Amino acid sequence: MEEPRRRKAAPYRRIAELREGEEWVKVMGVVVEKRASEIVLDDGSGTLTVFPEKEGMFEGVEVGSKVRIFGRPTFSVERGGKEMEAEIVQRVDGLDFELYRRVMEEVKKLEEEVG
Repeated sequence: MEEPRRRKAAPYRRIAELREGEEWVKVMGVVVEKRASEIVLDDGSGTLTVFPEKEGMFEGVEVGSKVRIFGRPTFSVERGGKEMEAEIVQRVDGLDFELYRRVMEEVKKLEEEVG
């Protein structure tokens, strides 16, 4: 039997905050483009091209869907931008993104104060 992956919780990042070298993050946004093997996500701070780790991960996801993606960010010079290999894709259509962003900003401030 295969051992489950163990890793720390994925920190929330706005697309503009993604940095090279991060191994495991989560981003949230609205799907603005969908192609056969990729989606483009927009969170208001930037766009991110997302590729699935496994075939079929984007089933049920359409343009306009709100999604939360867990994965590994990468950067492509030839493709001109930020990309991510998605390990987990979750629809979150009922979520109020603006409220979520404000809460996450407050959490980040608190974590910085606590150290």
